[in-house]
Amino acid sequence: MRNTLFGSVIALSIAVVTFTWSTIASAAEMSALDVIRQVDARYDGESSLADYTMILIDRRERERRRNLHIYSKDYGEDSRSYSHFETPADIRGTSYLNFDWADPERDDDSWLYLPALQRVRRIAGSDTSDSFLGSDFTYADINGIETEYWDYRFINESEMINDQDTWVIEANPKPGFTEKAEDSTGYSKLQFWIRKDNFIQLRAQAWALRGNRVKFFSSSEIEEIDGIWTINRLQAITTRNGRREHASVLQLNSIEYNLEIDDDLFTIDNMQRGID
Repeated sequence: MRNTLFGSVIALSIAVVTFTWSTIASAAEMSALDVIRQVDARYDGESSLADYTMILIDRRERERRRNLHIYSKDYGEDSRSYSHFETPADIRGTSYLNFDWADPERDDDSWLYLPALQRVRRIAGSDTSDSFLGSDFTYADINGIETEYWDYRFINESEMINDQDTWVIEANPKPGFTEKAEDSTGYSKLQFWIRKDNFIQLRAQAWALRGNRVKFFSSSEIEEIDGIWTINRLQAITTRNGRREHASVLQLNSIEYNLEIDDDLFTIDNMQRGID
């Protein structure tokens, strides 16, 4: 079972179906782990095609923009996703493929294609804490963290964020899983702010193992699209010694859920061939 800092696999748009009143009413009896599992289990469509703008912001507030398409598809409890960059010219054709396996004993399979090198590079498990193409998001942020590697506890069972009641949950590596948790994420501790009405993560905070860095994640511009709650804007800010270093934004331009996507899209051959 995997849970990203914002919940969904690489699609990155947080999406949930509307929960029944009975589910919400019973939420008061849930443990912190139960809440995290509800975040992970929420429905985000059987497939999706999203168009994003990635905005990279340096410490002087200068911006660089990249446009990309992200395809995702469920295969039972497993899922696959494919990201393809369209602009600017220096990154056009770059693509990233990820197979997310539900089995906690099985590592994700991930590949990166760089057209300048004309080759596909496999992303090793030890590399998932690296930056995703120069952004503040890591491969682990995008692919998801392994839920079972972490212990969860409530820091605050009620905190208001933008007029929404949230749980505040802290995650620390489980004894016996510390090396796996830290190696796969690059984080020593995590914290989540999760809405009580629909289990959306509004905020997250991650303490990096190195460099005295802390990352702050936030989601905004939340709306229902085709009955699925969707976050239109995700932001990650990296700080060092309490000072902001840089930030990244993923701005959703459009998304379609539950459409037909050919399995051949999620192949290494397609990464090299590109999208027609």
